[in-house]
Amino acid sequence: MARTSVLAALAATTSVVADPLLAPGLYQVEVRLTLPNVQNVAAPVVVTRCIRPSDLESGAAFAILSKNPLRTCELLDYQVTGGTASYRIACPGPNRGKAVALFDTAATTYRGSINMDMGGKNMTMSETQAGTRIGNCP
Repeated sequence: MARTSVLAALAATTSVVADPLLAPGLYQVEVRLTLPNVQNVAAPVVVTRCIRPSDLESGAAFAILSKNPLRTCELLDYQVTGGTASYRIACPGPNRGKAVALFDTAATTYRGSINMDMGGKNMTMSETQAGTRIGNCP
């Protein structure tokens, strides 16, 4: 009997201690594009977006937000380890583009970058994102 109550208490403690990757909700995200050896490619853009639990499960919460053609390609190998989320992108076809993403997360903020190789265009760029939760989704 005592062993069962100790195990139940331990299970309850474990679930309270475990933090989610990121709290779902409405986020304000600053998005910057950078090209190697080029200063001030574009001014940062601020977007407001709703991040749902399903976005956190699939990796869509950390997807490319700029008007980059790689954003239509498949997100692969999404994994979460501690406060870090990562994935890669591989586009189909010849001269395919690819990307690698790494994000650091806390309960209500995230920051990270997506390093992209545009494939046949012989161009690389990075998109950095810094998001802060500003409320609940409408």
